[in-house]
Amino acid sequence: MMRYIWQNYDAENDFYVDTKPFSPYLEISYTGSKKIGVNPSLRFDKIFSPLYKGTDDKNFEQLENCLFHYLALLDLKSGIHLTSIHERRLDEEICNGIYGEKAREIYLALREEERRIILIYLQRHDAAQGLQTFFFDAVLQFFPAAKFYFYEWEKKFLIYIPANATEHNKNLLELLIFFLFDMGADYEIFWNSHFGIIDNAETMKIDNIVIY
Repeated sequence: MMRYIWQNYDAENDFYVDTKPFSPYLEISYTGSKKIGVNPSLRFDKIFSPLYKGTDDKNFEQLENCLFHYLALLDLKSGIHLTSIHERRLDEEICNGIYGEKAREIYLALREEERRIILIYLQRHDAAQGLQTFFFDAVLQFFPAAKFYFYEWEKKFLIYIPANATEHNKNLLELLIFFLFDMGADYEIFWNSHFGIIDNAETMKIDNIVIY
């Protein structure tokens, strides 16, 4: 399904501003012909709003078409694709508080590269539609030596993070849990000191374990 002007680009396409788009979330209205309506409000409102207010000049239709061709080619040249568009939209939604004020505050306090990693995994999570979990992979991106166990008796995950429980680290993990932890089970987090596991000598170190 075509959603953006750069998809299946053809120099013969005849683009025009669609004043009554089929969906506010789709950039184009594709009918199977070369004539393609474009909803400029998603990405191009700042470009077209000053141009099409109150004009009925037929020459403007040619200008619309030329501008959309230029923008489609610019998309292709810059390497834009569905994944990056989705990530940008997720970024905007988080920054606008769609996921709540607390998630917004934590997200904005993170470093740019940290936000980028979260967006990558959040986009993958959405694309998988709940058929695959990305929580563990995402945590390992930030804490490579982290370990995960499932405690069958209490039906919960034990998450060991070999790092100090700083405010930054706790907020980062809280955000990952909020966005990506979808296992339908409880969890408990252990910072710095590993909990002891019987018959696992590596975890049974005196003065360096948490008894569970």
